[in-house]
Amino acid sequence: MKKINWLDHFANLLVVILGISIAFYLESYKEESNNLKQEVKYLESLISDMNADIKALDTLQVINEAMLQSLATLSRASVGQPYGGDSVLVNSTFRIQYNPPFSPQKTTYESLKASGKMDLIGEFELRNKVVELYEQYYRGVADWDNAINEHVRDFVKPFYIHHVRFTGPGKLDPSFLSEDAFRNMIFSYRSIFVSKNEFYSQVSQRISLVQEKLQARLEALN
Repeated sequence: MKKINWLDHFANLLVVILGISIAFYLESYKEESNNLKQEVKYLESLISDMNADIKALDTLQVINEAMLQSLATLSRASVGQPYGGDSVLVNSTFRIQYNPPFSPQKTTYESLKASGKMDLIGEFELRNKVVELYEQYYRGVADWDNAINEHVRDFVKPFYIHHVRFTGPGKLDPSFLSEDAFRNMIFSYRSIFVSKNEFYSQVSQRISLVQEKLQARLEALN
């Protein structure tokens, strides 16, 4: 009976196990390397999107300040205080008819979300902050924009169509200023708009905070 060389069998088994382990390690390393490369690309894209969002909010807040001035003018006029003449009244009247909404850059976030790759953002806390920004803060901005647009659609425009009478180019009959409906409409409009503008400021600060954390994560990976 031939003697079994257990040492040789053990050595062969060890080589097989070692080969499998190395293959698994190399595959895992390759996958981790690919994930890191993808994370870097997504982080860079998110940072770029947030840069665009900050610029858009800065522009909108300049417009919002002009809108607040018009609402303040009309509020004063509705209680009999000086408002600066026909041209100021007409300009303020036209300005409050439209509020440009905030349209965030969401392509990168939606891509991460739809593909189920949100975990590519390696830090759990950072990932939560990104989700919170897009799902809560950006949704909150949309809600405020909708509230303003609904107020304009349901109250402001119908009032001006039925109650404001223009008497010539750049001139109008100011008698509507004393109507209770106008006063209530303008004061409620101003209240909603002030709250909206304050929330815009909060969102801008939140974007900057999240962007800083994304940048720190990106620098740690590079």
